[in-house]
Amino acid sequence: MSQLDELIRINKSIENQNREIIRLLKIIAGESDFVDRSGYVFPEFEEPEEIYEYADEFNSLLDVECDVGEVYFIDGDIYKLSVENNEKVIDNLMGDAESINFKVAEVVCDESIKRNQSIGDATVILTDSSKGNLPQTLKLCHEQDAQRVFVPWDQMMELLGAPDTLQRILKLNFYRTEEDLVEKIFKKEE
Repeated sequence: MSQLDELIRINKSIENQNREIIRLLKIIAGESDFVDRSGYVFPEFEEPEEIYEYADEFNSLLDVECDVGEVYFIDGDIYKLSVENNEKVIDNLMGDAESINFKVAEVVCDESIKRNQSIGDATVILTDSSKGNLPQTLKLCHEQDAQRVFVPWDQMMELLGAPDTLQRILKLNFYRTEEDLVEKIFKKEE
């Protein structure tokens, strides 16, 4: 066995040990007792004790119909890029931070207007800002009822650590370039 093979074997062993330590710590901390095959621990969701009169009126951020020229994207927070009076408007749906990484969403918005087609309900585009945080970003997508998620190709390796169940729930689509993304988003509608 070469030294490189030995280092790879040791590294995999350390990764498995670390995953098990994190799993056990989360269980001890009471965060969850459900673990999927990848070793991720999912937190328990408890029903609220209080019943809110207008509880049924709360919708997820992505559970709305998209109009032509509307694009939902994640750049840390969830944003909606839309066109109002021939001007592009970017709304942060989660807070007050501003997005600086909306070029890809802008290309899709322009294409949506050019084709006079919406991109489909519950569709979200991930930007490069999710790099290094892809499992957490996908969890946010799931919590907000996203159905189609477009992920930059160079983040594919991060899915090795993502929960299997999360990958099955979300329809993940990987894009290499803006042109590739546009082709994949509008492919079904042509």
